[in-house]
This record gives sequence, C-alpha cells and structure tokens, in this order.
Amino acid sequence: MKAGKQGNGRLSAGDFTPRYLPIAWKIVAVVAILTLLGIGTLSVVVLNQVTNVLNNQVRAQAELTLAPIARTSAELMLAEDHLTLETLLNSLVEDGRVESVTAYAIDRGAIASAGTPPSPAGGIGEGVWPLAASAEPYRREVRFQDVQVGYIEAHIDTTPMQELIRNTINAGIATAIGVFLLSLILAIDISKRLVRPLERLAHAMRERIRHPVDEHGRPLPMVHEDEIAQLTAAFNNMAQDLLRKDQVESALRRYVSDAIAQDILENLDRIELGGRAVEGSVLFADIKGYTALSERCTPEELGRMLNEFFGPMAECIARHGGTVDKYMGDCTMAVFGLGGDDNHRQTAAQTGLALLETVAAINAEREGRGEERVEFRIGLNAGEMLAGNMGAQDRMQFTVVGDTVNVAARLVTVAPSAGMVTTQYFMEHEQVKGQFKTEHWGTHELHGVSEPLEVVRILAAADATR
Repeated sequence: MKAGKQGNGRLSAGDFTPRYLPIAWKIVAVVAILTLLGIGTLSVVVLNQVTNVLNNQVRAQAELTLAPIARTSAELMLAEDHLTLETLLNSLVEDGRVESVTAYAIDRGAIASAGTPPSPAGGIGEGVWPLAASAEPYRREVRFQDVQVGYIEAHIDTTPMQELIRNTINAGIATAIGVFLLSLILAIDISKRLVRPLERLAHAMRERIRHPVDEHGRPLPMVHEDEIAQLTAAFNNMAQDLLRKDQVESALRRYVSDAIAQDILENLDRIELGGRAVEGSVLFADIKGYTALSERCTPEELGRMLNEFFGPMAECIARHGGTVDKYMGDCTMAVFGLGGDDNHRQTAAQTGLALLETVAAINAEREGRGEERVEFRIGLNAGEMLAGNMGAQDRMQFTVVGDTVNVAARLVTVAPSAGMVTTQYFMEHEQVKGQFKTEHWGTHELHGVSEPLEVVRILAAADATR
C-alpha cells in the first residue's frame, strides 16, 4: 500500500487504497509459478531416468537375444550354410523379439537376413513416444576360437517399451495437471485466508483515519484475537499517538512560532533549561491608555478587542519573518534574527511600520462600527540577548532575556500613540542607516536604565511616498 500525505501533513484514508495488483493474486501467481517450475523440473528428471532405464533394458534384451545366435552362427558361417543360418534368423524374427536381423561374414558381407529393417524416421508406430533408440541396430560379433568370422546386426522391437514410456508420460501429465490444479485451489484458498485479515486491517485503518473513535469516544473494538488483531491494536495505538502528536504539534504552533516549534519537535531529547547568546532585534507593542480602556470595558469585551488586534498583528509579524515571543496583557513581544537573519534590524523596523498600518486599518473598521479607536505604540531595540528555555525544569518557556530586551520594553513607554521609537544607536547601524525617515524624540531617562538614551522616532521608510 502506498502511503501519501495531504497538504496539512496528515495521512488520508484514500492513501491506504491499493492501486495495483492485489496481494492475494500475487500469492496465487507465485505459488502457480513455483508449482509449474517444480513439476517441470521433476518431469525432466523422471523422464530422463525412465528413458535411461528403458534404453538399458533394450540393450540388455539385445545382448540376451543375440548372444546365442552369435555362438550358433560361427560354424554356419564357416560352413557357408546360408540356408540354415537364414532359417535361424527367421525363427528369431517370428519370435517377435526383433524387427530385423542380418548376418555378415567378415570377408563376404551380408550372407543372410530376416525381417524388415525400420525406416530412417525411426520405425516407430504412430502415436508412440520416440524416446528409446531403435533406428540404430545392435551389433554382436561372431567368433570361432577367438577369431572374429563375422557379426550380426539386429533391430530390437522397442514398441512395448515406447508404449510404456507413453503411458508413463500420459500418467505424469495427468498427475501434473491434477497437482497444479490442486495447488492452485489451495493457493487461492490460503491467499484468501491470509489476505482477508489484512483486508480487514486495511479497512480498519481507513475507518480509523475517518473515525478514530466511536460515538462514545472509545477506540473501535477489535474483532479477532490473533496476530492480525495484535497488528490492528498496535496500529490503533499508533493512530491514537499520531493523532495526539498532531494535536500537540498544532497546539504548540499556536503558542510559539513555527521555527521554534519545529526546533523543539526535532530536539525533544535536548529540552532543558538554558540558552545561547544571539544577536537580534526585539519589538514591544502595547496599547496607549490600556488601564483606562480596561476600566470602561467588561472582561469579555476587552478579550474580544485584544483578539481583534492580536490576530492580524501576529500574521503581520510572521509575514515579515519575525517570531511572536509572548503576549503580556495588552503587550505583544516579537523577536527578529533568531533564525539567522543578518538584516534583522531593518526587518524589525519595517515590521513595526507595517504593524502601525495594520492597527490603523483595524481602527478604521472600528470607527465605521461606531467603536472607539485603540492606539498602539511600539518600542524597538537590537543587540545581544540570551535565547532559550527559561523557567523551571517542569515548566519552562522559550524566550529571550537581557539588557537589550529590557531597553525595548522601557522604550515603548515613551513612544507616542500610533508611533514607534528606538535609540539613536540603533539608527546609526549600517543595516538601517539612511533607510528610514526619522525625527529626534528627545533624551529620556528610562526606568532601570543607568544612562539617559537618545530616542528617535521612526516615521516611514526613506523611499516611501506621501
């Protein structure tokens, strides 16, 4: 079965549907081929053995038949008693043991014969299997006192033995056909018995993908307690685990960025407290006058309002390559450069301007509905920070900490409504120098920062048209 994936990475039920020759027919085909090969090999071996045995019997019969004639013919050849010799040969043919026989004198050639020699085609009757040699005559020397005086050639009648071979072959063919048909029937029956549980398993897999549990939320029950049932149970557990993993992964991506979620999932054995120093940019965006706004709204209204802004703002941050680190009440914290973006300062500044535009668009819709505007302000900073898991061993959070983060959090408090500020040092970096229109926003003493900072407001990109 060929497994595939849908666009969301989940297995679909259609991915377990066979798109090729069913396994039952493959089993039948393999058994049929193996049976044919076995029968063919066995038939060749048996026929060779039978043919060799019959040929040996023919030669033995020829020796037994011609040996007495050869001993008797020696004196007749020397006496040139051809008539007696021919009578002797005729009696041999009439006895039915040979088809033809000829006596040859060593110096005179053929001197007597009887019977009809077989034709060059073999002399075998129609319908007889020509497996035993009969076209070549059998020769026996005629000796008198150890001196060869001639020889006798005879064609032995092999028709009975050929009939025996034919009957053997016919019986073998009938047996082979019976064995093949029987093995085919058994193969079909066994393959069905083997494949039927697999088909149930495949059906259960498809149903498990469609409906993991019954209407009461319980896993679908197993039908048989055998190896297939154990495999089905293992698959059910795997399906449940995959479902939970998919749900956990989907939930995890709602709390952290895709990049961080992927890093966590790929390094589950290395989840521990601590982090690494990185160079990046951090952005804080919070609501101007949030305390007063929360006093005028019910908790439900406040929650709907925050979600109305946070959703589009998160999409805007992700679209520009940033990561939403966390939400703190009315404040959104985003980080840039954790994925190796060397131009994170410019990316963060562009994202901040895009966020202000996103908030302005949402406020325009709110005013159209007769609702009050909600103005955000943004603080931006860049530098070295520690990125990693912070908290306790049993409850931790992936975040960034350091002086860079603290300064960004303080900068947002001096930013104007619908405005974004950063430090003069930030704007003097080669990544952003000359890339944005700015204005001096004064020198501010920020809470928790030892030295006053020159603050700059970022108005727009340098190439933006008004």
